Amino acid sequence: MKNKLIKHFSIVSFILMILCVQNIMAQKRTVSGIVTDSKNEPLIGVNVTIKNASTTGTITDIDGKYSLEIPSGNSVLVFSYIGYSTQEVKVSNRSVVDIVLKDDMQALEEVVVIGYGTVKRRDLTGAVASVQGKDIAANPVSNVSQALQGRLPGVNVISQDGRPGATISVRVRGGGSITQSNEPLYVVDGFPVSNLDDISASDIETIDVLKDASSTAIYGARGANGVILVTTKGVKEGKISVSYDGYIQMKHAAKTLETLSAQEYILHNWSYAASRGESNKDAVEKYFGLGSKYGNHYADYANVTAHDYTNDVLRTALSHSHNVSISGGSDKTKVIFSLGYIDDEGIKINSDYNRFNTSLKFQQKLLNNLIFDFDLRYSEINLNGREDVTNGKGSNVSGAYRYRPIDNPLGGVDYSEVASGFSFGVANIDDKHNPIELINDITNRSYDRSLRGSAALSWEIIKGLTARTEFSINRGSSKDTYYENGYTNGDKRASLTRGISEGLRSVTTFNYNKTLGDTHDFSILIGNEFINTDSESSKLEGRGYPDRFDYKTTIALIHTATTSYSSINTINNPGRTVSFFGRFSYTLKDRYLLTGTFRADGSSKFAPNNRWGYFPAGALAWRVSEEPFMQGTKRWLSNLKLRLSLGTSGSDNIDANLWKETWSSVGSSSNHTPINGEFSSFYRPDGLLANPNLKWETTISRNLGIDFGFINNRLNGSMEIYWNTTKDLLMAVPIDNTTGYTYQFQNFGKTSNKGFELSLNFDIINRKDFRFNIGAIYNYNRNNLDELANADQYLYTSNWGSSSLVPKQDFMFEEGKAIGLVRGFVSDGYYTVNDFYYQNGQYILKDGVPDISNALTATYKHPFNLPEGQTAFPGAAKFYDTDGNGIVDLDDATCLGEVVARHNGSFQFNIGYKDWDLSSNFTWSAGGKVYNVNAMINASGQEFDGIGAQRASWIADCYKVYNVDDSGNLYAVTNPEELNALNMNAKYHLPYHQSGITSSEWLENGSYLRLSTLTIGYTLPQKYLKKIHIGKVRFYLTGSNLFTVTGYSGIDPEVNATPQGSGTFGNLRIFPTLNMDFGTYPRARTYTFGTNITF
Repeated sequence: MKNKLIKHFSIVSFILMILCVQNIMAQKRTVSGIVTDSKNEPLIGVNVTIKNASTTGTITDIDGKYSLEIPSGNSVLVFSYIGYSTQEVKVSNRSVVDIVLKDDMQALEEVVVIGYGTVKRRDLTGAVASVQGKDIAANPVSNVSQALQGRLPGVNVISQDGRPGATISVRVRGGGSITQSNEPLYVVDGFPVSNLDDISASDIETIDVLKDASSTAIYGARGANGVILVTTKGVKEGKISVSYDGYIQMKHAAKTLETLSAQEYILHNWSYAASRGESNKDAVEKYFGLGSKYGNHYADYANVTAHDYTNDVLRTALSHSHNVSISGGSDKTKVIFSLGYIDDEGIKINSDYNRFNTSLKFQQKLLNNLIFDFDLRYSEINLNGREDVTNGKGSNVSGAYRYRPIDNPLGGVDYSEVASGFSFGVANIDDKHNPIELINDITNRSYDRSLRGSAALSWEIIKGLTARTEFSINRGSSKDTYYENGYTNGDKRASLTRGISEGLRSVTTFNYNKTLGDTHDFSILIGNEFINTDSESSKLEGRGYPDRFDYKTTIALIHTATTSYSSINTINNPGRTVSFFGRFSYTLKDRYLLTGTFRADGSSKFAPNNRWGYFPAGALAWRVSEEPFMQGTKRWLSNLKLRLSLGTSGSDNIDANLWKETWSSVGSSSNHTPINGEFSSFYRPDGLLANPNLKWETTISRNLGIDFGFINNRLNGSMEIYWNTTKDLLMAVPIDNTTGYTYQFQNFGKTSNKGFELSLNFDIINRKDFRFNIGAIYNYNRNNLDELANADQYLYTSNWGSSSLVPKQDFMFEEGKAIGLVRGFVSDGYYTVNDFYYQNGQYILKDGVPDISNALTATYKHPFNLPEGQTAFPGAAKFYDTDGNGIVDLDDATCLGEVVARHNGSFQFNIGYKDWDLSSNFTWSAGGKVYNVNAMINASGQEFDGIGAQRASWIADCYKVYNVDDSGNLYAVTNPEELNALNMNAKYHLPYHQSGITSSEWLENGSYLRLSTLTIGYTLPQKYLKKIHIGKVRFYLTGSNLFTVTGYSGIDPEVNATPQGSGTFGNLRIFPTLNMDFGTYPRARTYTFGTNITF
């Protein structure tokens, strides 16, 4: 009986199991399909999930295909992909569901990174500008900062010039500080860094720039100059994806200085030597074979080509870059790894730059509400051939044109036979100052290594409340070596500098988001941050090494110097910052927005009495287009939002020693006062006097913004009006020398920047096979020195002319005007024959025509007969007598005006036809001036140094007082009629004065229009790629700096990327020397062929 029951039970169980399986099978079925874009190309990696069951899903394969098992009934599939609008589709009874995803440009920009979080762009209340990584990568440059030029409103980027590893200057809405850095704060994936040198453009997802205080106040003491937030590509769910980005680049100098022809060079130097004296004139004639005494070859030089050594020290250079990225993972474990290398050959011989960088990001979902993130980044940067201003003519590159333009002088004598007559000018023709040899003689290499890593835990405590704690460390090391092989200074010299740095950062935040019905949305962020930095360095320097020592041996045995040797160890003051911050955001009815921010920072960089700073900010926004009364405008008005913000931020990007006093040691041999009866070494006050009350420079920012969009956002943009005020400036104040000190840093003075920004983007045509988009940016910024006690006492010098510079202090400050005004003399051309009475062979100044003091010109040789005490003569430089005392002297030096342009911007054209794309980026600047030091050097004779030197081509248009007669001999022209005939077309004064005079004549208009980039690209169609299992292949050709339209006579109107701290005030180099063209390289023109491949 029992067995029968078991048998019957088994049969029933089997039947029930079959029924259950049939029921289950009936409840589930499979749906499949293909996902394509608007061009009918398959999309790879599209997320396909079931609505309200996000854990069930799949992704499309290389052909855009998917297959998913779904429950029976009215299931809804959700298709989502970055850059495309998310679509929901009811399956109904279908087994095949094909989808075409539409581009969503708004989705690409939907989320904006702000301090310690993100926000939807539509919910922004502050002034934030963003650029996508693909737009940055479109401009193939070694430094990411340079690619930002013309891409962001309110952000001005100037690259130093064409040298490898060139300094990049970034300014967000001008700069408020006078003596300290105006560079913005750079933050990469939440980690503060000093620059963006070690990041590959291919690794970047987005760059967001915070511009007003409501955005930057969350960074408190570091946000006064704006904040640039870089988000690198993050981990993503999906199958393994491999991408490669690489390019090969060719580049050459876009422009070099035009110089005199061979015959023009001969006439200028022959004439100038004649003015210096008979022995100088004879030496030039003998060396070049001039005049009846030495072969009479002047006419023959018309058939000689002048040699410009600039062409020898510059070259056509090749560069290449390669970046590989691997990413993928499951819903719990995601990873991305990247590897990059760039080798950038400089257009200057013996110069190059290369960088290796790698990064690893890892994310693990430990629990459903607990996520672990790990980020590790390492970089190596090697730079060879760095050269800044090295001599009074600029640098070995910028001054190369001056050297020996005549390869085979027709005099037939060696330079050594005429060396005494050329005096110091023999350096222009001898074998000891060849710029090629000078550059190759110097080995100047720097090595930088950087490692930074971070680990973070994110815990969703309850719905809407997330706690995140992050711990980061960084380590850096550097080595700089300098070596001269003996050509430059006659002996071997070397220096070795090593540095190490380390940092630690800890951040903990709590973020709570809550929505109450359809009316109220709010979020609260509170956090704490701790930053610790330490650094130290050592420098060894020596002269006099054996001839058998090469670069490596000398650096290895640098301590064996025989002439001189020194060593310096420096342990910098550690930096400690403790911060507490918070942000509150509230949205009412999805159209009224409020944001409040507060941060408290305590920094060891400031004196004990003022170590804490407090930085509040607030912002309001009104989404006008969402108002019920605006419903009638929906057909043409897509977006209209008004924003208003006010707040404060600080600047602690300073030397930690500014508030401390400095001392120097004195050896016993210099001690003339016995201490305890003995003459021993001791310490004494030196320079800086302590200030226990030194505090922050604080910037108050006010901003009014309007965001707008028309015709379904096809035309969109924003307008900003801002007013930033920086107070409590850190200024150096001279003090009584009887204290033993010379200066002290104090807080006083105020600057401001007022401006307007406009950005526009217009999708003119956006069809399946043809796309046409234009964009434009306009920036206006007016910098002003509002308050500065005793501003007239702050005269300072760029020192470009050393002791011969006139006026010695060529920069100044003046209340009510911009920072960094050029000071000099107002040019009135040159004295003409009509300015004089010509009596008995003498040129006597007419009444009312001011004379010129030799305090301006120093020695100014000429062949004229003048009354005793008179300096002016026909052809001499003429300036306005600003004080009206009848003579132009040092007291007539005056403000020549501001130099930084108030207007700048860019515009872009982007065209796409099927698989082809064409894009261009134009940048422009208007209203600025360039302090053309190179021209002022050419305009002076430089006493004996100038004999034999080549000059700029415009020297041929200068006033002349010598000519060559029919017999081939040089003679002085002093007759009024002949002078007028000879100088009928003269444009400039006689360039014989010894001094380097700062003249308004060479404070030139720096306006320009530049085609910064032009790119044409082609993307291979998917129908060819899917057969070989490749996701995407794009080839492109990019030209950079293809042409520049400008009236500036120099090489390039974009100059001086490192203006801060160049001007000398007393013995301090702390003041800005803006827009100076001195010692610059030519800017490169580049041609790049590249490819982007995704597997």
